[in-house]
Amino acid sequence: MDLTEKHIVIAGGSTGIGFEIARQAQLKGAHVTLMGRSAEKLTNAEKKLPLRASYVQCDIGDAESAKEGFKQVGPFDYFISTAADLTYAPLAEMETGAIDRMLAGKFWGPVNLVKYGLKNIKEGGSVVLFSGLAADRPAPGTSMVSALNAGVEGLVRALAVELAPIRFNGISPGVVDTEGWAFMPEQDRKGFFASLETSLPARKVGAPADLADATLFTLVNPYLTGEILHVNGGGNLV
Repeated sequence: MDLTEKHIVIAGGSTGIGFEIARQAQLKGAHVTLMGRSAEKLTNAEKKLPLRASYVQCDIGDAESAKEGFKQVGPFDYFISTAADLTYAPLAEMETGAIDRMLAGKFWGPVNLVKYGLKNIKEGGSVVLFSGLAADRPAPGTSMVSALNAGVEGLVRALAVELAPIRFNGISPGVVDTEGWAFMPEQDRKGFFASLETSLPARKVGAPADLADATLFTLVNPYLTGEILHVNGGGNLV
């Protein structure tokens, strides 16, 4: 895959899966722009990437901030959003502020992309939005996460029709070993991952590279639109 002279914008690209997508895209020749709320995370990510990247500090879930951010980004070929600020708790116990934060990153971010960013997308461009396994396999404490992921997938399919020929696709990851699991004590985390390695059909926990490979394929395939690619080791089957 050759991404030479392609400009890829990644919301949520300073850590985890988004960072690995940025790294792999650079190695394939792309110029990468990272979008995020934290200037510290953005500068740290830029230093760790193999090549120089651009970054824009903004809150993609806030309309005015996103509008200004996309002005700074300028023309681009591809957009990816892995951004999410998720809270796992029974819906009746969740504070409104937590729900608002979840909506901002996961849902309003893509909406603001359409409203303020797509005027800058080049011919042949495409968008990849991240949903998640909870859209298909909800569990107690995941009501809002499940609803948001399902909403993202519905948005992907609708926009693929509404805004054609711009291509819209989704990636639905399962459990991926990133720093996002740091909240869990190490022994508990190891035990959880070990249980997945025996229960998942793929017999492994996801790595950021697994998702990066799938994302870049989805991004550039000219005959793929309106689809949700499940990259979860078979997690939706068991």
